[in-house]
Amino acid sequence: MDSVIERDLAPEHLPDPVRRRLARLDRLRDIWVEQQCNRAGVQRVPGRRAILRSHTRELLELAGRGAAAPGLAERARRGEDALVRMEADCHTGLRLSGTYLSDLARTFSDSAAAAPLSQPDSQRLADAAAVPTHPVVRAAHLFLMCAEILERSAGHAGPAPPPLSHRPLPWALASLTLLRSTYPPLVMDHRLAGAYQAAEAKRDERERLLAFVALFAELQMVAMRGELSRAGHDSGQSPAPSAAAHGSGPLSAALHRCVLERTRTRSSPFTMVLNELDPDARVEVTAGDIGTAPERGRCDAAAARALFRRGPGCRWASLEVTAADAALRLLILVQDVGSPPTGVLAVTADAWLTTADRSLDVLDPACTDCVTLLPTDSLDDRRTELEEFVDDVTARAVGRLFRALC
Repeated sequence: MDSVIERDLAPEHLPDPVRRRLARLDRLRDIWVEQQCNRAGVQRVPGRRAILRSHTRELLELAGRGAAAPGLAERARRGEDALVRMEADCHTGLRLSGTYLSDLARTFSDSAAAAPLSQPDSQRLADAAAVPTHPVVRAAHLFLMCAEILERSAGHAGPAPPPLSHRPLPWALASLTLLRSTYPPLVMDHRLAGAYQAAEAKRDERERLLAFVALFAELQMVAMRGELSRAGHDSGQSPAPSAAAHGSGPLSAALHRCVLERTRTRSSPFTMVLNELDPDARVEVTAGDIGTAPERGRCDAAAARALFRRGPGCRWASLEVTAADAALRLLILVQDVGSPPTGVLAVTADAWLTTADRSLDVLDPACTDCVTLLPTDSLDDRRTELEEFVDDVTARAVGRLFRALC
């Protein structure tokens, strides 16, 4: 990473799509910061420890340690405690020095492991944590530099991952620099392993950096959206809604119409193919809202997978396909984030395929498989992204149905 000079990290030298992504994230951060300021007297962000616990477990799974692995619970607890201590340090104004980073590295190592960072390497990382750029770019830069140092110190050549005992360290350092810039810590999802590996496999240093910037920006969206949604629940206080929250109704209605129209459009091409397989097949597209009782649980489940708590509004478009002995139900949901609504909206999806012998989730979405919309957005601003989301989840769900029928 030494060849990635500070000039290349400056926001004005980033590609336009990356700058637009970071600008949208920072608009969400403005809402997130406003809500934190409204929570007078609360010294810690509610629910933060649960997020750090989830992050630790997800990293262990990403590193190849499943839920049944020996010692997982103890290892997860140690990692969680280390992250909590690290976060607490960010509130003390402690100077980020090479010595501090060396000590931090030891807390993320097995007790029998040698310290993974030399003093010169620790100082390089401390210098990287002070590079003047956007906090998410700085976090990605620090993450990659730390991973490179760990690979070199472990004798790895090429893109091999750091040893398991050190793997949380790059993530911890990335979260540390974000926390020090008043951003939430990263929260990983093992379902993003493919995106993580694709970013890691980029041969060009700058392309690799930009790939991790994109990934971290999405994870920050998840973290901020989640903390926005649960502040009042977990603190015992009633959160003050965003000043823009009251205007989310018209946007929610417009998004719902767009989702419904796109779902109808996408259902037409495969209906003819489906009728070739089963002349009695039935395809139906309907719409409704959370007042329809059977869908309430699906709204909650979709929000939980995206790591936020839904608000009072949840409108949906439904694609139902029945063919032979299989039935597919795809719901695409437009949901309020938080209660009372924060003005932020999330478009999520939930799809189940039922056959003669089982029922299964055919999407298994990651926490980032969601379109987050801000009160300042318009449908025209986000229409392309929204339609791509509908196209993607429809293709994945219907493709799984076809495989079950063939």
